[in-house]
Amino acid sequence: MKTGYRAITLAALLLLMLGCSSGEDEAPTPTPTAEPTPTVQPSPTAWTADGIISEGEYASSQTHGGHEIHWTTDGQYIYAALRATTSGWVAVAVQPGQRMKNADMVFGFVSDGETTVIDMFSTGDFGPHPPDEDQGGTNDILEYGGTEVNGVTTIEFKRALVTGDDYDNDLKPGSNKIIWSYGSNDDPSQKHVERGYGELDL
Repeated sequence: MKTGYRAITLAALLLLMLGCSSGEDEAPTPTPTAEPTPTVQPSPTAWTADGIISEGEYASSQTHGGHEIHWTTDGQYIYAALRATTSGWVAVAVQPGQRMKNADMVFGFVSDGETTVIDMFSTGDFGPHPPDEDQGGTNDILEYGGTEVNGVTTIEFKRALVTGDDYDNDLKPGSNKIIWSYGSNDDPSQKHVERGYGELDL
């Protein structure tokens, strides 16, 4: 009897140990988790010289009366748009001094569906401001386009921040003084309808 009792006790003990050991060896069933949804940031609209200011195409903008300027930069080039309530020319100038003297100008207009953009430089306080090429410089407008719709003219252009041309003023990080203006017809030699001063922050 004692031997039988011992055998039963040992067998029970062995089963108990096997049961505990088996439970420890089993890996817990993983709880399925949902994959995190990545946050998609909206991409800026690619710049195109088509005379249309698209949403997200420019990082910054300013409005002065009936004249608007929009711009963005990639550290090498400036991409800009000028828009004014006129069927004539629109312009902007990087102005290092007083009035118009030594101002680096970009004039644009649309005539019979054709866009003209001119790189100019003012030689006096009130002009004249002939094209850079007429003064021994170069035309540094790399791309441009424009539209004239319902009495509103829009000009877009691309230029290097630093061109190396004596008749261009460098655009530098920080504040850059500008003159803005627009005229009533497509003749850049005609006086502006409205003009003023501002700053571009790059």
